[in-house]
Amino acid sequence: MKNLKKLFIIFIATLTAIACGEPEIPVELFEVMDTGAFARKMSQTGKYNYYDVAGSSIDIHVEYYDDAKGANIASYDIDIEYIDLIAGGSKSVGRVDFVTIQSSEFVVNSDGYLSSDISLGFGAALAAIGKTRADIDGGSYFRYHMTITKKDGTVFTNDNTGPNMKSSNAIRALFYLDASIVCPSDIAATWDADNVAQGSWGGWLDCQGNTASYSGSWVKDGDVYYIEPTGQFDWGGYFACWGNPSTNPGGNLKIKDACAILSAVGASRWGETYVFNSVVSSNSNNTVTIDWINSYDEAAISTLTRNDGGQWPEFR
Repeated sequence: MKNLKKLFIIFIATLTAIACGEPEIPVELFEVMDTGAFARKMSQTGKYNYYDVAGSSIDIHVEYYDDAKGANIASYDIDIEYIDLIAGGSKSVGRVDFVTIQSSEFVVNSDGYLSSDISLGFGAALAAIGKTRADIDGGSYFRYHMTITKKDGTVFTNDNTGPNMKSSNAIRALFYLDASIVCPSDIAATWDADNVAQGSWGGWLDCQGNTASYSGSWVKDGDVYYIEPTGQFDWGGYFACWGNPSTNPGGNLKIKDACAILSAVGASRWGETYVFNSVVSSNSNNTVTIDWINSYDEAAISTLTRNDGGQWPEFR
C-alpha cells in the first residue's frame, strides 16, 4: 500500500510539472530523431539463364522513401558477390562494387515518387566479379547488397534495418537480392547413335570393340527424359554384344539433365543401374559421346549425332 501511495504522489507531481511549464521529455521529438530511408521494390522481372548470358537480366523498379519523400537520399549503392553451391564454395567470390545510383539519376515515376529502373545484367554481374561463364556453375547464385546513404551522411543497410521493413509485403525494403543461375533443360532430340562395346560383358562375354548403330530420340517427361523406342537406354549398345534384335533394358531408366550434367536415374527391368563415366559434347554441340557402364558390367561408348538440325548445350 505504501508503494502504491508513492507512485500516486509521483504521478500528481508529474502532472503539476506539466501544468506549470514545459516538461523535459525523455524521448526525442520526430524533428530531431535519426530517421531512416529505404528503397521499396515495386516489381521484378527476368532471370539468369546459364545458357544465355548476353540475353539474361533481372530488372527491378524501386521507389525511394525517407522523411522527405526520398529527397534526402544521396545515393543507392549496389554490391555483388557470387555464392558457389556446386563446388563446395571453392568458386565463391566475395562482395565487390557493382553500381552506384546517384540521387541526380532518380526520376519521378507515374505515381509521383522518386524512383529508379535498374537492370542487373548477367554479363555485367560476371564482369563485376572478374569471371566468365566457364568459371561459374548453374545452380549457384549471385547476391546483391544494397546500401542507402542520406545527404546527412547516415547509412542504411541490411544490417541496421529491421526485419519487418524487409519482409512486410506492404513495404518490401530492398537491401539484398538473390539471383539464382538457372539451367532451363531442353535436350529433347532425335539422333543416330554409333556404339562401341567396352570390356567383358557380365564378366564372361568379351565384346570389346564390337560396334552397332541405332536411331532414336530423347523425349521430355517432366524434369527427365526417356528414350524412344521406349526402354532402349543403351542407345543400341546392346546390339554390339548381344546381337540384333536383343531385349532392351526396359524398366524405368531415364536421363536427368542438371545444368548440362547428365546422369542416369531409375533401373532396368533386371534391376541394373547405369553410370555415365563421361559425357563429352562436340565442338558444334550437335554430337555427344557418352561413356557408360551398368551394374552388370555391360559397357559401351555411344556417340549420338542429332539429325534434327538442332544443338545440345555443352555437356559437362
